[in-house]
Amino acid sequence: MLTDDNTTSDQTIFPQLPIQHKPPPIFIHRVLNYTQMIKRTTEVIEVDQYFTKSLANNVIKLTCKTPDTYRSIVKHFKKHDIYFHTYQLKEERAFRVVFKYLHHSTDPEHISQELSILGHTVRNITNIRHRITKEPLNLFFTDLEPALNKEIYDITALQNRIIHFKPPRINKMRIPQCARCQHYGHMRAYCNKPYACVKCSGPHNSTTCTKRKDTPATSALCGEDHPANYKGCERCHEILQGNNPHRTPKNSIKVTSDATSPHTPCNIIIIIITAAMLRLREIVHHPHTNHSPPSKTFLEEFKSLFAQLLNQNSMILSMLSTLINKTH
Repeated sequence: MLTDDNTTSDQTIFPQLPIQHKPPPIFIHRVLNYTQMIKRTTEVIEVDQYFTKSLANNVIKLTCKTPDTYRSIVKHFKKHDIYFHTYQLKEERAFRVVFKYLHHSTDPEHISQELSILGHTVRNITNIRHRITKEPLNLFFTDLEPALNKEIYDITALQNRIIHFKPPRINKMRIPQCARCQHYGHMRAYCNKPYACVKCSGPHNSTTCTKRKDTPATSALCGEDHPANYKGCERCHEILQGNNPHRTPKNSIKVTSDATSPHTPCNIIIIIITAAMLRLREIVHHPHTNHSPPSKTFLEEFKSLFAQLLNQNSMILSMLSTLINKTH
């Protein structure tokens, strides 16, 4: 059995190595010749240092065994302008915290210096603004260099100013959108895909776009007349719902003609009328999905839905009769 002295001695001789996390995958786009891609990859690393997986739309998922292999491949792909996107290494991610009760006019440089004295290396400090009014709040984001930073939550004051640190609130419904290619799921800093303008969908950086303000925007994701980062976009909604176009939206209403349905008569009427209105809105927004005129198509479908309502008469009368008999 080892004593405390022996344990300390062993830790001194064999210091604990930092945890090495698995590197994130690299997604290579527009791969038309797999053999040529492997040849370019083996120019910098050995074949046994990575694995590949072929995905749809000529995309290859490349997984590295070590962070050094990952860095070498990313550097090589950027040098030769190979289209890919990836994610940040876990050991390089900043440790983000939020602190409050400090006036918004406080100089971030002074905050950084005071945290440095307490043993925390700051990458960046950003004042948080109100989501709607854009007014500065007494809240700050602080990105720290990756280390044992959880001790920062024990800090309750900086000099004579009360302060409170807490973890940032995570919005699980928010999916990052790349400002370079406009696609969801990754960030611009780790994207080497072709540019797509957020305004006009052109193959250029959004900051150099010359589109006039009086001309309609064009989405690079769906081709509709709105910017690519418009949160009301149908493509955005599909991604938020798991990228499954066949999944029923949460706000949709399913019409049923099953006689055993638990719906009350009033609910049945509301469901059928609501379904008709939803169909009318769909016809108005997508008038080219049917060869018939929009008004004729709507009237035919509304007539069909109203016929369903008439067919429910017997069930409604039966339910009312049963209710009256029970009350007597």
